[in-house]
Amino acid sequence: MRLSVVRTSERPDLAQQTGLWRWDAFYKTSQTSLADVLARDAATAATDDLMPAVLVLLEDQQPIGMVAICLDDLDDRPEHNPWLAGLYVEPEHRGKGHAMRLIAELEALARAARIGRLSLYTANAVGLYEKAGWTVTETFEKKARLYSIMQKHL
Repeated sequence: MRLSVVRTSERPDLAQQTGLWRWDAFYKTSQTSLADVLARDAATAATDDLMPAVLVLLEDQQPIGMVAICLDDLDDRPEHNPWLAGLYVEPEHRGKGHAMRLIAELEALARAARIGRLSLYTANAVGLYEKAGWTVTETFEKKARLYSIMQKHL
């Protein structure tokens, strides 16, 4: 088993998969269409800009997970920019440390760009991010769900 991490800007053929994962995991129940999510991931893959950027974890050249860095993940909270967003690992690959590897890779990308702090928000993965050294800075309610904003100084 050989693991590697690539940006979709290096492998634009992966944008279709990341868009499908993103839509299924984060947008399926929202007003955002699959076509819009796929178009956004394709646009991200078409540029070498740092934000947004999507990292994909490959196992023997097959995509098994992703994570992104972006601005304005919460539209009304620009003071928290930039954001770690869209962390996803395929269910059959969970529990093997892949999420931690993706988090570490994204943090390294941010550090290399001289970013001093990242933020994220989550409803159900606080424990995972705490294990990676992230700290809850506040909680808020959105659509009857409780979310935590977390930060990590790099």
